[in-house]
Amino acid sequence: MISVHRHYELNDTKRFHVNIEVNPIGLLDVEIVELQKHHQADLCDVEFEKLTGKTRLHCNKNRDKWAVELNDKDANELSTLIVEANEEYETLMRDL
Repeated sequence: MISVHRHYELNDTKRFHVNIEVNPIGLLDVEIVELQKHHQADLCDVEFEKLTGKTRLHCNKNRDKWAVELNDKDANELSTLIVEANEEYETLMRDL
């Protein structure tokens, strides 16, 4: 089980950068570099919302509600990474 790290530029007016870690144990870590803000959520608690020309990644289930806007290509890649991490975790649990 290996965590996957990605670095994206946010699709907002300030063009901040975000570091995202998809951890196969079911966690997503999001760090907005310029703001020095860190968010964490269970993979099952994050959602993608398609907007015009961008996609919002958000979590509304934790006490720390947050959202970031990514370009569609980056959001699609991240969505795929989350699906793969979930599948890897399920495979591991079945093997145990």
